[in-house]
This record gives sequence, structure tokens and C-alpha cells, in this order.
Amino acid sequence: MHVCLDMKQKETVYESIWELNGFRMASPNQDFYLFEKIDHTEFPVLRVGPGPSKIQQGDKMIFVGDKKREEQHAIFYSSPVNCQNSTGNLTFTWDHFEYIYENDNDVFFSYWVYNSARVEVILLEDDGKGGYKMIFDDPSEEKPYVDCGTIQLNTECHAEIPPRDKPFRIGIRAYEISNTDGSFVMIDNILYSASLCKIGIDIGDNFKSYALETGASGKHIDSASQLKCDNFDSKCRWRSGGDAMVMWRRSSSILPNTLLLNATGTTVGPRGGYAVLYVEQGTQKKSLDILRSDPISCQSLTENEFTFRFWEFGQIELEACAVDLMLKDIECIPIPRGSSPANVKVTFRKATKNFMITIRVSSLNSDFDNMVIVDDISYRATLCTDALSVFDIGDSFVSTPMLSLLLGRNIHTAQDLSCDFSKRASFCLWGMLNQDEESSDIASNTWTVGHGPLNEEKLYSLTGISEMPDGEFGLAKFETGGSAVLLSEVVRCALDNVHVQFRLWNTGTAKIKVISPNYPNEKMYELIKICLVEESSPSLLDCQDATSGDVVVDLPRIRRPFRVAFSAEAEDQGMVLIDNIVVTGQICPPTAAKQFASKTFRPTADIPDPNVCRLLSCDFHLGHACLYESSQVSNSAMHGVANRKLNAFLTRSKRVFILESPQFRLNTVARLHFDYKLQGDANLFICNDSGTKELESCFKVEGREGNDYIELLASDTKVYIISRLSDSGKSGSLEISKIVFTDTSDQVIC
Repeated sequence: MHVCLDMKQKETVYESIWELNGFRMASPNQDFYLFEKIDHTEFPVLRVGPGPSKIQQGDKMIFVGDKKREEQHAIFYSSPVNCQNSTGNLTFTWDHFEYIYENDNDVFFSYWVYNSARVEVILLEDDGKGGYKMIFDDPSEEKPYVDCGTIQLNTECHAEIPPRDKPFRIGIRAYEISNTDGSFVMIDNILYSASLCKIGIDIGDNFKSYALETGASGKHIDSASQLKCDNFDSKCRWRSGGDAMVMWRRSSSILPNTLLLNATGTTVGPRGGYAVLYVEQGTQKKSLDILRSDPISCQSLTENEFTFRFWEFGQIELEACAVDLMLKDIECIPIPRGSSPANVKVTFRKATKNFMITIRVSSLNSDFDNMVIVDDISYRATLCTDALSVFDIGDSFVSTPMLSLLLGRNIHTAQDLSCDFSKRASFCLWGMLNQDEESSDIASNTWTVGHGPLNEEKLYSLTGISEMPDGEFGLAKFETGGSAVLLSEVVRCALDNVHVQFRLWNTGTAKIKVISPNYPNEKMYELIKICLVEESSPSLLDCQDATSGDVVVDLPRIRRPFRVAFSAEAEDQGMVLIDNIVVTGQICPPTAAKQFASKTFRPTADIPDPNVCRLLSCDFHLGHACLYESSQVSNSAMHGVANRKLNAFLTRSKRVFILESPQFRLNTVARLHFDYKLQGDANLFICNDSGTKELESCFKVEGREGNDYIELLASDTKVYIISRLSDSGKSGSLEISKIVFTDTSDQVIC
């Protein structure tokens, strides 16, 4: 180790590791002052020495002097040296720079005295009262000898400091300043070299650490909670930065109470596994590892909070930084040492996309061993993929009315009850009670059909399930709580091995809970039950609770007619999603004489009104669009009819075509079939008005050519056939060749 004080390069001596102080000891009665040579006058060779007589203009030194008869003195002392295991060499010389390049291991300084003033080297130690005392007050201690050679003129002087295992300071003492004509001492160019002891931190005999191996792999996190790390095991998404001489390691050893007490003032230590960075004396900051998180792809500008606990031992400081994927700083926040061992909280204001969080050493004193421990990391933020509410499962998510109704239809096999909710559940033997049914313990809130595609990350953040619904799905949505029940058609009886399988998702702030008498005060947020219902009375006979994921419910043997019901309930906002209902097993087939229907449930459907059939059916054989008209909106295209086909051509300036039906009033559910063909970038949508709302629902026709239909409800009053170009489309066309009105069994009415 070597240190140097070169007054030529210092604006003030306080910038060095040496200190000016004449007040903290009882004996000094003078101060050193900064001295600057401002002219070219040489010192008198025989009266001022042994330093060089010629000093360049602008050179700086430290100076102490007086004209008093009483003896004056001053001490210039170093920062503490904790321990050295070899003889130190303190040297005063007149040729500073040349000597450094010849021998890096020497130590030197220059000095000048005038009129009998003298200089000596002393050693000091703390006196326990905030000051220092000379070690040579103890007769057993050896005083350093200052050797300036035989001729003290333009020469160098040095002093040897013996090995010491106790902390000490080196002092340069100016004394015998007692001439009324004036006497002084000037000092410049100090260098000290010695081999310092490596003083380790007492972390206990049983302390062990291992390579930091966690579950971090560089993959972007899906939620902020994944950065929680309190054991630094395979579940932790933090890792070593790599490419460093001193690496973060993992330990679970219990630290000595004395060590913790000296570092933090408490005996509170890390629990379980923690990350530790031990830095040996002489290690530079650039050689140290960083602790970094897995990347964050995007977070919103709303509030975020990064917290962790830390312990610092020695003279070391930390900072938390947000860095880009090239490890370049975005913003850094220093960690206050006084916070340990409590949780420290940090908020990042600038980091939003593709960044990592790092914990790293910001400064340290390499003259000592240092150690830092980090534990209990957590991060709270709203990622761009996080759902903003219990209903936020993607921008493309919409819901439309369910087309299936309870019509008293026969169920011949268990498989007839299977339902994937495609085409708005129009083929499913499931439905809901009418609002005007008599009151019962079955709620009459609405089940609908949900459409996607959904946002996988948002659905996962709400449900914890990574699998997605397959196409359309059943949906019960609660804005302010409530219940909704989806009922099957009547099953005559259940014989053997009847199973109901389906997939379930629920959203909300609470987990699905089973309410029992043991927990009367627990809230039930989104709970779905599988229930059996009397055929003749809408009362719940038996219910089984279901939890999110793949669900299988076994039905008992039942020898009387019943219905299966999905009962969703909520006390607060939330949604229940079900998909892919599959029913297997053996049930009783219907008798030939009658269907099993309840007097309290909807009877067999009426035949749709033939007048509506005549309004809506059209084969274009008369060369026009029957009672359908083109709606004129901005940038809309016109249509033409030829060869029993209606055609509409779309361009960039005419991007949409709307064919509007006449207004009608239905008495029951019906279907409107149409033959179509799409070309180019055109897409096809079928929409309807209800008695209470325009464009009540729309669905996109997924094919490019063929036959499809829309299920018309009794509440519908108008149908729209809409074709439009895709967002980047240039041109396209729609062809409609036949529109046919039928009942739900596809029988033509007129």
C-alpha cells in the first residue's frame, strides 16, 4: 500500500488522507496552513533546508511558523492504519515525481525548517475520548527514527514504521518553533509504503456459502410477483450478473449476534437462504458482481415499489438500479445505510420497457474486508400484461346473448348434453329461465357467450390458469354481485357412470371458496356449483362445489326426471367462464308417448310467424334484393343483383357494405340462413337489433364461402348483413345468393 500527498496537485490539503488538526490533542498549539509559492525567489540555501532551495512558482506546501519565544508545535496526522505486517517506510524527498517512477515501494516527503525549528515522526492512537495520544508515552514502544543522511542539503529523509497489529495513525510533528526573529516548518511530497494486514470479518466458524443457483433464466416475467425472492432457491427469479471476480453467493448460515449488533444496532438477521457478497481487502469495485432480476418487458407508469432487506458490514454502500438489457443504467437510487435491517423501498420513475432491476455496490473502502447481505426481495407494479380489472381479459373480448333456450327437447343420450358453446350455443341443450317465471331459489341472472381471442397473460394474471378457452365459451358476468343459473333440458333418469366434465375459470379478488356452517362469515366471490334440479319444480336438490381448472363431477343414480344446473354466484365483481361441457354415461331415453317437460319451464316452441318468413326470405330471382335495402353510411358501397345473386364490391374508398332487413316482430326463436362467398380482403358480419337496443349483437362469419345462419330471438327486430375490408385491405367483394327463414329444426316456414 502506498499513499501520497502532492501539494502541487491539491487545491487544499483536506483532500488527502492526511488531516490538519491542532485542536483534537492537548499538546499542539499551532495549525498548519496551506502555503503557495507565488514568485521566483529562491530559499536561502544554508538557512532554509534540507529541501530544495528552488521551488517553482505555484507549488503548494503546508506551513506552520511563529515569532514567539515560547516553544510552539503542530501535528499533521494520517487516516488510521488498522494493521500492518511489515516495516513501513515514510520518506521525505525533494524530487517527487522522478523518484516515484524509479521505485514504487518507497515513501517520501519534502520538508524545510528555519531558525532551529525541527521535524519528527510520531505514532498516534485513539485515546477513547475523541482525541489521540502519542504511542511513545509508553516506554515499551519504539520511536521512529528520521534519517536525512550526513549532509542535510537537497537530500531525502525517511522514517521506518515497525509492524503493528493495532490501529494507529502516523503523525509529522513540527516543534521547537521558538525564535523571536521567526521560525517555521514546511512539508511537501509525502509517500508511505507498507504491507497491510488483511483483516477479515468475523462471520463465525460455521459460516458456509455456495454458488448462487436460482430459477432465473433470463426469461421475461409474467407478473411483478414473480420477482419475490425470500430464499434464493429454484423459485427465485434473481441471479448473479456473471463475468466478475467476486460473485454473489447463497448462504443460510446464522450470523453471530455480535456481528449483527455492530453493523445495525440490532440482532435481527436474515432468515433462511440469502444472497451474500464478501469483498476481501484490496478488491476494486469494478471486480464486483451485481445481483439482477429477470427482465421486465413492459410496465405501466402507475406506482411501482421495489423492496428488500440488506445488511452492510465494513465500509460499503449499495444502490438499486433499473438497467436496460445491455446493462446500461436507466436510473439508480442510493440505498441509505441507516435503513438496515428494515425493508428499504425504492420506486423507479423512468424504467418502462425491457429493463432489469439490479442491486450493486456503489462504493467501498478497499483497505478493509467488506460484506453485504440481501434478503426478502419483492416487487409490486402493474405490468402491461396485467389485467386492470376483473373483467379485463383482452381488448378483443366481447359477450353476446346465448341463443340456446329451454324448449322441452328430448335427450336421447348423455352425449346430447355436451356443449362447446360454438355458434353462440345454438346447438346446446342448455338454457335459462325466463324473467317472468315464478320465483324460486334459482337465480335468473343471465348467462351469455364469450368470444375472443383472449389475452393469455391477462387471463393468467386473473385466474392463475395458463390454458385458454377453445373458441366461444359460457360466461356469467357480475358487475355488483348476484347469481346466474344455466339449466339443461330434462333428463328422464341417470343410470350408470354419468359424469359431467368441463373447464372452469373464475376472476376476482378472492379465491373460490366452499361455504359451510363452520365458516358463516366468509365471503363467496366467484363460486360455481353443479346442481341437480327437480323436473317439476325449479328447486336445487343437490349441489357440488367446483374449483378452477378441469372439473369432473360424478352424478348419482337418479330414477326420476331432473335437470343439471351450473350455478354461479358472486358477492362482488367477477366472472365465471366455462367451456367444453362433456357428459358421458348411461341415461334413460325418452318415451315415445311424450317428452319430459315441466309445467314451470318453457313448453315446446311455437312455429315462427310465416309473415316474418315472407319478409326475410329472398332468392333474388326478380333481379332485386326483395325487402332488403343498402344502408347509406360514410364510405359505404352499393350493391347490384344479377343472375340471382347480390354483389357488393369494396375498395379503399368504399370500405363497408351494409344490407338492412325490414323491421319484423317474431313470436319465437327462428333461424335465418344465407349462402355467401367472400373474395379478397372482405370480411362478413351478421348483426341484429333488439326491441331495446340497436346492433344488440354481432358475430363474424369465419368462413370464406358456404352456408351459415343466425339464430333470431323473439326480441329481435332487424338483421344486418355487413361486409367490410380488413384494416390493411385493398379490395374485396361479397356475394349473397339465397336468404332462407326456418324454425330451429331448419324446416322452411314459407
